[in-house]
Amino acid sequence: MGKNLYDWSHLRKIRQYPHILGWLAGKDKLTPMHSEWCRYLWEAEDDVCLRAHRGAYKTTINIEIGIPWWLLFHPNNRIAIVRKTFTGSSEIMRNITNIMMMDTIYPLFELAWGEPNWKFRIKRSDCFEVSAKKTKTKEASVTALGLDSSMTGSHYDDIICDDFIDKEDRQSEAERARTKMVIQELRTNIADPGKRVMYQGTPWHRHDCWEILPPAKDYPVSATGLLTPAEIAKKKEKTTKILYAINYDLKFENDADLMFANPHMGVWHDDNTDIKAHIDAAYKGDHFCALTIIGRQKNDRLNLVGFVSDGNIKDWFSFIIQKLVQYNVREVYSEDNADRGYTNDILELNPILRQKGIWMNSYHEPEKKSSKIINYLGEIFKQTEFAQESDPDYIEQVSDWREGEEPDDAPDSAASLAKNGGYSIIAFTNQWNVWNM
Repeated sequence: MGKNLYDWSHLRKIRQYPHILGWLAGKDKLTPMHSEWCRYLWEAEDDVCLRAHRGAYKTTINIEIGIPWWLLFHPNNRIAIVRKTFTGSSEIMRNITNIMMMDTIYPLFELAWGEPNWKFRIKRSDCFEVSAKKTKTKEASVTALGLDSSMTGSHYDDIICDDFIDKEDRQSEAERARTKMVIQELRTNIADPGKRVMYQGTPWHRHDCWEILPPAKDYPVSATGLLTPAEIAKKKEKTTKILYAINYDLKFENDADLMFANPHMGVWHDDNTDIKAHIDAAYKGDHFCALTIIGRQKNDRLNLVGFVSDGNIKDWFSFIIQKLVQYNVREVYSEDNADRGYTNDILELNPILRQKGIWMNSYHEPEKKSSKIINYLGEIFKQTEFAQESDPDYIEQVSDWREGEEPDDAPDSAASLAKNGGYSIIAFTNQWNVWNM
């Protein structure tokens, strides 16, 4: 074995500045601020919380780098990574083991552990154990868990919960309650007595799980300097104003005036009838394409599934066709104001849709967008079950809609389908009045 690249002065430096370990692993966006985050969490004696805006490299510094950094000095510890799903946690495991085996990282462990040619005694998608671990426990060195995992009977020295709150908590009161219940179980029964749990992530809702945890140390986008003004402008363009305030400023705006907050979330019912769709086409980057599909349930309530894309409609046609067939759509509506019927013409000629007998309808829309959303989406909203397989960004645009604020393509599409697809009593009454003048 050749001479080690490092000596104890390097380890002492890394012990103080974990982000240097990140640099050695090629994570060159990490800064001394990230070292403060890492030490704040991993050196805490009690439960501790850190919140930072999306895209702040929280997972990178505190898990992908933070766990190898902590193991350098605590090889006997049992560490658990807890994310929203087990899949999300297991994806990180591979990154951690790859980092630990890098030529620039591996020798640090040899030096710290006094174990040349150390190895992974166990290495699986759900856990790994290092040969330097001398304590005999059923728990490995690092274990991946999700809020959907069975945790009963396991105990850990260090638990870090990462992105354990997400868009599902934003959109579903039931999901918020489930997250709180699992986190309470984690704090009470999974952490070893006297050990602490670390929580990091981004807020999503005023009453999400953060409200039952200790006060968090917050790093809004204005405090980190990690996003350029151009990047911030792009985020604002593609995010509703309310969600930007929550995810990036870490602030909750007054949402008492939201018409469509807390949509009733459920599933798509395969026995729906009278299934129709609406396409809102976009061509430039400042708007979304939107696809809304509505069916009528046996109890005469409505069922809605929706999708959005921030690309050009020309690149979305294959996805649209797939969804129209998947959901057994019979009729499709598209507005011709912007594209002069281009979307309708393209889909009308598609052989798959023609074979399935899916009828295309092009129309001209004279009504102001905000008026249409208030009248027609407002009419059907409370009798509509929104399917969980909808694009989360679609649901976000609907639930955060305010008059005059963008993006509003999803609620516009839903309102247009309610109006033109025969789901609105208001629209039916207006048409009857026109024909009987």
